[in-house]
Amino acid sequence: MTFKSLRLLAAIAGLFAAADSNIAAEATATVDVPASPKNPLHYSNGPVDLKFSIEASAQGSVGRHAFWGLAQTFAPAAGYPTEHYWLESCVKPGLTVNYHVSDQFTLYGGAAIIGSSTLGKDVFEQENEGKVLPENAYLGIRWQDASGDFKVDLSGGQQSYVLGNQFLIAVGAGNGFERGAVTTFPYRAWEMAGIARATWRQLTLEGFYLDPNELESNDLHNRLAGVNLKWEPRPGQFAGLAFVKVLESEYPYPQAPVTVIPNGRDGLEAFDGYWKWAPTEGALAGFSFLGEVVLQRNERINMEAWGGGVEIGYRFFKLPFVPRLSYSPRYFSGDDPGTSGRLERFDPLFYLPSPDTWSSGGNSSLGLLNANIIAHRVRLELTMSQRDFLNLNYWYVQAAEANSPLQFGQAARVEVSGGAPVLVSGVPDRELSHEFYVEYIHMFSQHVFLTAGIAGSFPGQGLRDIITTGAHDWWGGLINLTLKF
Repeated sequence: MTFKSLRLLAAIAGLFAAADSNIAAEATATVDVPASPKNPLHYSNGPVDLKFSIEASAQGSVGRHAFWGLAQTFAPAAGYPTEHYWLESCVKPGLTVNYHVSDQFTLYGGAAIIGSSTLGKDVFEQENEGKVLPENAYLGIRWQDASGDFKVDLSGGQQSYVLGNQFLIAVGAGNGFERGAVTTFPYRAWEMAGIARATWRQLTLEGFYLDPNELESNDLHNRLAGVNLKWEPRPGQFAGLAFVKVLESEYPYPQAPVTVIPNGRDGLEAFDGYWKWAPTEGALAGFSFLGEVVLQRNERINMEAWGGGVEIGYRFFKLPFVPRLSYSPRYFSGDDPGTSGRLERFDPLFYLPSPDTWSSGGNSSLGLLNANIIAHRVRLELTMSQRDFLNLNYWYVQAAEANSPLQFGQAARVEVSGGAPVLVSGVPDRELSHEFYVEYIHMFSQHVFLTAGIAGSFPGQGLRDIITTGAHDWWGGLINLTLKF
């Protein structure tokens, strides 16, 4: 099951903090409010500014009938179990340093390590795994002119980099398997990210080079570079265009019916347009509209694919529980079995697979990449109190192309067409799954919160047609305690 990123949890903490600050503001009309206590993890002395941080989480998970019964049909000899129970944990101490050389120049850097583990056996049959690895190790320099209108930022090292709405470039590290913590995915930073950024007022131009921090057991030597032009008229509202080029990769591509193209990703070019509009005042305050559309091509293998998604939402400030309702359709092209010699399957690269972003479900995102699928998500967010939040999610997922690969080797089989045997993959009927995910969050404080969730994924006709041993409803649940200072 894929769950909320720390970014969302930090945002929720911000909502709680904002609510507390409103109460404090009202209290100042009658009483004196004491100053906030000094942050013991923040040290500042002259030009030197140090911020220590610590993040930790522990999550217990349970799953029943993972992958709907596909393993029992296509790999019966493997003895894949119908139930899984496991505990994930991670801890991340970190430090960021800023040295203000002058009013115009600042030197900065950061360092962090992550210790991660899984106890028990997760849905990928990985048992009692864990690692201690670096997460951040970077240096940079910032400069701005006297007016503050023009800024330059150069940095390099092991650090995070996110493009647009996290549709294509977000998670720069591998998780799970020998590192453990497959569903909480604490590793996010790229092993090497070189970023050059120039900003003039509302416009930012970036150039970047990215080398993912891949799993030791599955290092496919991906290297990427690109440029990004972003217009941000006000915080949280932006539009941008980006170009991404895969310089090197050993990542293979599946092609209909069951062909594999070695090093398929090598040479991929992606043209990315993204936006977010979320007015905070006026008649449309509470409305939001964001999205991203990507065209991909690779002349070396005759590939042309595309993917896109939008989210339209509105928060009803005057209703009880301040509900926010959103709808998000997404499309990721699949390989057309009728176009031999041409590949149309979308490559999701390094997207963020969280329920609040671009996953295809709480459970099914573990079995379905953002390739050859059409997904619709409806989400309702409720603020039960200043400390309690409830999120309700529903996904309807289809295959973009029938009888075309969804994952490597998924449902490869022989069928008879016109009296002759034909090798096919994917599903004959495009309906894949319906899924519900209910999530409850309780904020003990701005730094400690509890998350509990339950997901049920129900196989559609396409999966039922190919799971001859009987398709099952896939259930999963979690309890997560997170600390963040």
